[in-house]
Amino acid sequence: MAKQQAYFRVHRSQLLPALDAVFEAVDKRAKIPILGNVLLRPEGENISLRATDLDIEIEAGCELLDVADNADDFTIKGTDLRDIVRNLPESAEIEFLPGAYNGQVRIRSGKSSFSIFTLPASDFPSMASNIKGKTFEIAMPEVTAAFGKVAHAVQTKDIGRPWMTGIHMHPMQGERIGFAALDGVGLAAVQIRTERLLDFPGIIIPLKTAQSIRKLFDEIKEPAHIEVAENLIRIRCNGITLLSTLIEGEFPKHYLTAAPADYEREIFVTVASLKAAVARVCLVATEAGKDGIKLTLERDLMRVELASKEGESAVDYVPIQYEGETGFSIGLNNEALRGILGTIDTQDAIVRFGGSLPNAVFYPSVGSGELYVISPMMARGAE
Repeated sequence: MAKQQAYFRVHRSQLLPALDAVFEAVDKRAKIPILGNVLLRPEGENISLRATDLDIEIEAGCELLDVADNADDFTIKGTDLRDIVRNLPESAEIEFLPGAYNGQVRIRSGKSSFSIFTLPASDFPSMASNIKGKTFEIAMPEVTAAFGKVAHAVQTKDIGRPWMTGIHMHPMQGERIGFAALDGVGLAAVQIRTERLLDFPGIIIPLKTAQSIRKLFDEIKEPAHIEVAENLIRIRCNGITLLSTLIEGEFPKHYLTAAPADYEREIFVTVASLKAAVARVCLVATEAGKDGIKLTLERDLMRVELASKEGESAVDYVPIQYEGETGFSIGLNNEALRGILGTIDTQDAIVRFGGSLPNAVFYPSVGSGELYVISPMMARGAE
């Protein structure tokens, strides 16, 4: 019996990184089966892989060891393919061959063999073959870091304000880009410097897209080529192309006014100490979104307390530097406060209270490119 010729042969070390990249866009709970598949398309001595859930589309490629003249495109279930490739030895060479039946492909490596159903490549959707918009280049590590710093303030529930469910990214004066998220309780805003003045329309990137961008490009040092169109963003970097829809809506233009310049009180506090005190008093919380934390300024100390609706309570104290009047109290949402304290990466933070708005505003003690705001709320005090 004649040996079947493989469509193509590829080394696991080449295929797995490309597969992991596009897997971010596979619809794991696809009601339309082909959206759960990955498109494999041999192109000369390389192969491209593409996946989409119609909100995000990711394409990546790798080199082939061999390819047949009759190698054709096909799609295969993404979770099956990834599980197979991950469980093969690191040194594995993987062959893709015709299956025993129509609509199947056989994956073979050493003595391991798998027969998997496919779907036609012609049925695989594409979000956009050609988009035209504003383009620029930027180093990605600072962008992904900014996404990470504001992500905690993204609204994850549908409350009828779509612009709250993503991260606002827009050019600013002085060769900077601003990133912001606002969920109705708090605001997170970060600015990063760029090498040149950039010109693109302000956009709102879905949280899922921002998370995928962080996974794909967080440690890539080479600059990314970014294109912003009316409803789409495309990022090309390190052999990976990500295309995503954008959130329609207008982010508040004057969001930075949530941090009033005419503040009345300012404290200096060690982030780790406040974070630990908040974590301890939250041990008695029963409703994470409703049990507020009450902060009271005393001489060289800040009282941190939480009282639940059931009557349980906890109190802790944190050393602070403060020269104003004692006795001032404010209630803050504990989830928002913990989100901020988990984001600030300097040892100390500056916190300002009062002014034309009663918000609490947190700043890292070093650098001026980020700020975090929490609106006050009623919070029970411990007896």
